[in-house]
Amino acid sequence: MNHVIQPGLDRIAQLLKGTTEFPWKAIHVAGTNGKGSICHYAAALLRRRAIRAGKFSTPHLVNRWDSIMINHAPVEELDFKKVENHFIQLNQANNVGASPFEIMTATAFTMFNDAKVKVGVIEVGMGGSLDATNILNNQAVSVISKIARDHESFLGNTIADIAKHKAGILRPNVPYIVNPENEANVQAVIDDYAREIGAGPRLYGDTPRLRKDLYSRDDWRFFAEPIQPFQRDNAVLAIVAVKEVMKAFGGITDELIANELGKVRFGRFPGRLQIMQVIPVFGWERNTGRSIIVDGAHNKDAAFALNEFVARKGRKKWKNDITPPPAGGWPVTWVLAMTEGKDAEGYLEVLLRPGDKVITTSFGPVDGMPWVQSMEPQALLKIAQKVQPDITGLAIPDRSALRALCAAKFLTNYDYPIVMTGSLYLMGDLHRELEGKSDQGFWHRYPWADEREKMIAMLDEERERISRFKHMQDPDEVEIKLQPSDILSPDRRKHELKAELEALQQELNLLKIENQKAAGQKPIVPGREDADSLGASTVASPDFKKRFTDLRARERRLRDEALTYGAEGEAMLKRRGPRFHMHFGNNRTDDRRDIRRPTFLADKKFGA
Repeated sequence: MNHVIQPGLDRIAQLLKGTTEFPWKAIHVAGTNGKGSICHYAAALLRRRAIRAGKFSTPHLVNRWDSIMINHAPVEELDFKKVENHFIQLNQANNVGASPFEIMTATAFTMFNDAKVKVGVIEVGMGGSLDATNILNNQAVSVISKIARDHESFLGNTIADIAKHKAGILRPNVPYIVNPENEANVQAVIDDYAREIGAGPRLYGDTPRLRKDLYSRDDWRFFAEPIQPFQRDNAVLAIVAVKEVMKAFGGITDELIANELGKVRFGRFPGRLQIMQVIPVFGWERNTGRSIIVDGAHNKDAAFALNEFVARKGRKKWKNDITPPPAGGWPVTWVLAMTEGKDAEGYLEVLLRPGDKVITTSFGPVDGMPWVQSMEPQALLKIAQKVQPDITGLAIPDRSALRALCAAKFLTNYDYPIVMTGSLYLMGDLHRELEGKSDQGFWHRYPWADEREKMIAMLDEERERISRFKHMQDPDEVEIKLQPSDILSPDRRKHELKAELEALQQELNLLKIENQKAAGQKPIVPGREDADSLGASTVASPDFKKRFTDLRARERRLRDEALTYGAEGEAMLKRRGPRFHMHFGNNRTDDRRDIRRPTFLADKKFGA
């Protein structure tokens, strides 16, 4: 598999065998900032219509199959992997050289076909004209969000060059809509390209009819008033796109759109301007535990939006509605990780203020995106100190989102805001580490006893680190006993081991194909049943045999660890006790609840 980004449509065409016609209509979304939000809003508006709708949006937050949704729900893991493995093996056997994103795109489009969706909401991965998603030729409407400088090494060094790439998703005779907040020259580039190829007409979100029929409704105001202006812009782009695509299915009224907006409150989008309580770190305290802000912003344009949000929700906020903020606002503690190659300096120039505190960390490997690497925490901290010398900064060398928040807790005065940002991949790490730990009873209920012990150890380690830091001692001399894998719940670690085993199996398959080619034989795509050897008909070189033996040994180690986690999971279930049913409500048990009975009660014979 090719792990290097190489824009172009040849490889995706080979994977899909030249098929560019799909029986569903696409809302195709390109841009730099806001693409994910537009797709989220559009898919949410479509989910209760009498049609099946799909959404393909990357990167994923927790699991890579979360990127593909049918009727606003992630596809099943087994269904996803069945289709994905087909394209992985096709890629290997035919030397296509496709990247993981191209394989993911082929998987999404094929699953949409299999599910017989009527509309697909598609987010461009990078750029537009040469992005794998641009193999589509079934667009009902093209959407271009806010464009900013990003991926310059691939898209060009000027905003006009980048805009030309984004405009590549336009199609002749297909309507398009552009975020009106884009610079005038950006909009001119897009409109000129549209005229050149005969795309259009251009649609607009601020029309007298929409102002009268939609924006005057109470449901619209209920949705729009609490959210940021740029998110309202994204919602409008999604609304116009949905209205356009629904013309083929009987239309959708402004009243229905307003009602849907009022019910769903689309502004709640995980990892984007999200206010959340991290109970394992900050506790619950009867709903008074500290809330933090988390946001996947990663470029300068997104930083401006985040900065405005932080000012309103933290830096400029009155304490207990009594104490006003100082002239410059309250100091903010920033918990940061960024992708290697991003403009960290430009990003941090927007956010940091004198007196702020900075904790830098790193995110882990990104499933399905091996080319994505996190910046070293120390390097990121040096950039932050260069941008704003009057900050207090500490680099955490141990990779963990929760650990970084523990350090932030002890570095921050109780009332001051904490913001985790810099990369959506860091947000994904946070959600994975919190899996199974977000219950309000985490700190006082029995099922979390083991997880509590780990969190207590981590909090103690970070309290000591911050204490040493404050006393001008080397904070890295703290003995760290917990590794990143120790923080994960048994279920999550078992899931990660399963993913590692699947990746290892693909590596074994690729090794067999390489060996067959080296022996001058026609490559045969191997299956699970013949993956235990290099093949009787294949003459394996000593180098191939050694690599195969090493991979098999690694596989055995992973399977042994997976069995260990399986036993831990069973032990935890035993501690919680067997399930039994209690019935409430009427005699038809309409209100039926599953309760876990402690084992010592289950074993006791009452009435004896």
